[in-house]
Amino acid sequence: MLFAAPTALAAKPVYRAPGVTVYADASAGDWGVRITAHEFEGIQQALSPSALHGSVLEVANPQPDSSHAVTLTNLPAVSRQGVPGSVGSPGSCEAQSFGYCLGAYTAARNPDGSVKWNAADANNAPSAAWLYQWEHAIVENDKRVCPGGSGATPYANRLVRDGAPSTAQVPYNPDVATTPHTVCSYITTLDVQRSWPGQSRFLIGSYKAYTGLKNGKAKYLSLFKELIRHGHAIAFTGLVARKYGVESPHLTRGAFTAPAGFLPNSGHGQVIVGYDDSVGPHGAFLVQNSFGAGWNPGPASSPGHNGRIYWGYNAFFASQAYAIVMFPNTNQPVRGTLLSTNASQAPAFAVASAKRAVDAQGRPRLVLVTHASDAVTVKHLSITAPNGAAESQKLNEMLRIGYQYVERASNAPFVSGAYKVAYTVLDRTGRQIVYRGTVHV
Repeated sequence: MLFAAPTALAAKPVYRAPGVTVYADASAGDWGVRITAHEFEGIQQALSPSALHGSVLEVANPQPDSSHAVTLTNLPAVSRQGVPGSVGSPGSCEAQSFGYCLGAYTAARNPDGSVKWNAADANNAPSAAWLYQWEHAIVENDKRVCPGGSGATPYANRLVRDGAPSTAQVPYNPDVATTPHTVCSYITTLDVQRSWPGQSRFLIGSYKAYTGLKNGKAKYLSLFKELIRHGHAIAFTGLVARKYGVESPHLTRGAFTAPAGFLPNSGHGQVIVGYDDSVGPHGAFLVQNSFGAGWNPGPASSPGHNGRIYWGYNAFFASQAYAIVMFPNTNQPVRGTLLSTNASQAPAFAVASAKRAVDAQGRPRLVLVTHASDAVTVKHLSITAPNGAAESQKLNEMLRIGYQYVERASNAPFVSGAYKVAYTVLDRTGRQIVYRGTVHV
C-alpha cells in the first residue's frame, strides 16, 4: 500500500541509534486504498475444513475445537518494509503479507499440515522485493511503481504458477537504505523476467478468498478460528487504524482496539497467525505486520509483540475488507478420476475426490477436490446429477491442487451416484481447454 512521506506525519520521529528503526505517528498519512472487490471476482470463499475431511487436503492433527487460543508455528521472520520515519514506505505491504509471509508459511507445509522446512530461513521464503517489482512491471505494466501500492491476488497467482526467488537471493533492502527513494532505486532495477534457481520450491497448490469482511464478525469469526486451528494463516487487507504506525500502539488488555478509529480511503496488508479469546476486551487475532521486529516491542516470549500484535476481534471486523487463505502444493503425481480433453499437450486434470457438504445455513454443496499436472486457471464448472439436474459455477481461480464447489439456494440435497462434470480452464499460455468426465459421489 502507499504510505505517506515523513513530511506528512503528525509527529516527529524519536531518535534511535544508527541501524535501529525510527517509528512515527502516521495518523495524518495518506496511505491510500489499493484493493477492490474486482480483484476477487470468481474466487470462491474457503469452506469449513470439515468439508475436506477424507480428501488429500485434509489437515492431520488440527487443534481441538475447544481451543481458546492458538499460535501458529513455523512462521516466517517478521519483515521490515519501511525506512526510518516512515514505517510503511515503500508501499509493499501486500507483497510482504500475501506474497512473502503467507507464501513462505504455506510453501513450508505439506497438504496435511506437516512441516517441510524452516519458514524463518531467508532461503525458505519468497522475496517480497522481487514480487513487489514483478507485480508493478508485469501485472500492472508500470501503471504504478515503487513506492506505490499494489494488488493482492497477483501474488497468489504467481506462487501457484511459477513460484519466486527466495529472500536470500533477492533481499528487500540489502544496503540498509534510509529513504523510500533509495529503496525504490534498488527495487526497480530487479530483473523480473528471468527464472531463478529453486523458485519452484515456493509453488503453492491453490487459494481461496473472502470479501465483505467488514461488519462480518457474526459470519466469519468462528470460521476464521476454525481455519487457524487447522493450521491456516490468513492474509488480509483493509483500513488503516490511526496511531498504528507508532513504535508502541496503545493496547487494551493486551490487544489493539483502534481507539482513535480508522483512516478513510486507506489500506494495509497483514497476516493473521493465531488468536486468543482471553486477550483484549472481547478476544483478539494474532497479527504479523511488516514494520520490523522492533515495532510493538515487548517480552521475547510474548507472541503478540516484536513485529506482531493482537488485534481485537471487534476492531478487525469494523475495518478489514478482504482476505486470502492458501493451500500447499504436493509433489505427488496427479491422482483420481482423470478427465478427458481433445486439446493436445494439455495438462493432466483429475477430480481427486467428490463429496457432499452443507454450509452453516444448511444449504447443500458438492465439493470437488481437483489436481492438475501444471498450473491452470479454472473459469467454469458444470455438473449434471444422476437425476439430470444441472448446476454450474463461474470461477476465476488458478490452481495446481485445490477444490471447487457448487451450491444450491434450495435445500434440495445432492444425491449420491455418478455425476457428469465439465471444467473449462485456461492453461499457462491462455489457451482454453474443456475437460469432461464422470465422478462418483
